[in-house]
Amino acid sequence: MLDVGSLLARAADLVPGLLAPDRCWHCAAPARPAEPVCGPCRAALPWLPRHGCPRCALPAPCAPGRCPGGGGPLDAAWAPLAYEGPARSLVLAGKRPAARRLAPWFAAAMLARAPRAVIGDVRAVVPVPADPRRRRDRGVDHAALIAASVAAGLGVPVAPVLRRRSGRPAQHGRNRASRLRLPPPSACGPVPATVLVVDDVHTTGATLRAAAVALRERGATRVTALTALRALA
Repeated sequence: MLDVGSLLARAADLVPGLLAPDRCWHCAAPARPAEPVCGPCRAALPWLPRHGCPRCALPAPCAPGRCPGGGGPLDAAWAPLAYEGPARSLVLAGKRPAARRLAPWFAAAMLARAPRAVIGDVRAVVPVPADPRRRRDRGVDHAALIAASVAAGLGVPVAPVLRRRSGRPAQHGRNRASRLRLPPPSACGPVPATVLVVDDVHTTGATLRAAAVALRERGATRVTALTALRALA
């Protein structure tokens, strides 16, 4: 059946790009061609340090026994940007079809300064899948697009082995305990020994940890995570 609402939403996404293709995704000021933000917003991007907590991707090392990723299934995690300011606007825009050009930009930012502990010796990149219904509504799987660009940069294949059940409740606005109660992703098919899980935002880490558990159950021996943004609160 033709989903008129989805078609109209996609058309609305395309119009600004056709009328003003070089506008900042955060403040709508003029931007240079192929740049997602204007000069002032680029200067305001909240870059994170390269060497924060190696397990949970927070910008400072966690105290012993206080790391939210300690003892979990992820061997390492990192993100280049905090989930705030212009970066937050970019990742929200990246969920719409008109923002396909953001995926290579995010991937370049992720790979430019990613620690060796996160991206070294990776055999494949595994995207965290979007809910099938929301992917249909949006017309795009933002994490899959970012993962494809990351994989191209690393020279390794994409392994789309994770699955999500359709109709899964949205995670936005949920706290860590609530996210942990959501149905976890599952893995199918052969999984390489060393894999890099890619998503757009690392919030509580619940989804990334669930993905890592599923991948380890299918044979992965080392699982790391790389995201575009990291929520700090």
